[in-house]
Amino acid sequence: MTLPLPRPTMTRMSDLRRTRGAVASGFFLQGLVFAAIVTQAPRIKDHFGIDDGGLTAILVLVAVVSGVGSVLAGIVAERRSSAVAFRVALLTIGAGALLVGLAPSTPLLAVAFVVYGLGVGAVDAGMNMQGVRVQEAYGRSIMASFHGLWSVGGIVGALYAAGVAEVDVPFAASLAAVAAVTWLVSTAAAPHFVDASERDPGLSSAGLDLPWRPVLVFGLVVLVFYAADTGTLTWSTVYLEDALDASTSVAPLAYGAYQAGALVSRFGGDLAVRRLGAAAVVTIGTSIGLAGLLTVVVSPLPVVAIVGFFVTGLGLAILAPLAFAALAAAVPPAARDVAIARMNIANYLGAILGGGLIGAAATADHLRWAFVIPLVTVPVVLLTARSFRTTRSGRPV
Repeated sequence: MTLPLPRPTMTRMSDLRRTRGAVASGFFLQGLVFAAIVTQAPRIKDHFGIDDGGLTAILVLVAVVSGVGSVLAGIVAERRSSAVAFRVALLTIGAGALLVGLAPSTPLLAVAFVVYGLGVGAVDAGMNMQGVRVQEAYGRSIMASFHGLWSVGGIVGALYAAGVAEVDVPFAASLAAVAAVTWLVSTAAAPHFVDASERDPGLSSAGLDLPWRPVLVFGLVVLVFYAADTGTLTWSTVYLEDALDASTSVAPLAYGAYQAGALVSRFGGDLAVRRLGAAAVVTIGTSIGLAGLLTVVVSPLPVVAIVGFFVTGLGLAILAPLAFAALAAAVPPAARDVAIARMNIANYLGAILGGGLIGAAATADHLRWAFVIPLVTVPVVLLTARSFRTTRSGRPV
């Protein structure tokens, strides 16, 4: 059954829980596919003969194309619904994963990553559009738990990547399996997405009346977070292998440790917001994340770096869901989907900065010190913490 726009009048809790589970599955699939691809970066480099500079170029390409995908998701959501945008986007990341695995040459690998990038951007926008609507229906903070399912997917994807590398499963076969799971789960979940359009007959375009200040403020938080997040997710495996001499089966555990910290942060974050308020949670999380990044930078052994990545995820991972929730509360309902799609572009600007700058440091043989970059940029989030002010229920002041 397809649910209407969630409002306080929607009282059938069984339907609401079913919708929450369906939307959560989309977050999980995004994390799973992303992890299954990026934690196998060393295999991609070896298979195609790509150096760190080439890998960086591909990642920047994905980030740029993802911004386009996010904009397209906003257009689809405005003209149809965020449910349609989310459903198509999930099918696209599955296709992208399959094409990455099957690509026979470097140029076709780039084409495959373009397809994947379009899907990534659309999924990121669509899942947050859907998530804030479900949170609105619940009347309390639950966005962090949605992003927690993204982290669960990331952990599963990292463990999967480590496993297939250990038993030498062909790269193409490993991603074909991921694509199949993505298509099956998303097809089953799609009928339960929130089928609501942002179109307002009183407006010629929701985007034209979009208040830009909250988009820019919370977009800055998203940019800084994803610069650190993408740098960690993309380069943590390479860092352990190349800088700390970890084995190919141990190196992906850095990614998994970061996602484990993110998991704890996000599943505990909603309760923390209800007890302390979002502004306090943002301040505490940012401080913990900085301690983790410092540990990564000075780590002498793989195990120390893995602990540092865990602490980094524990602190920083709460920032993104709270930023999307705060934006949704700060803009008119008729502009919500468009606002989320446009703010989500900061995600990919951050990805370019994080993945690109750390990658540039990697090509200069300074990968260990590349993580100083997020260490000095993350404190900017502390300047925006007051904008997250909420009551202890998680509602905006």
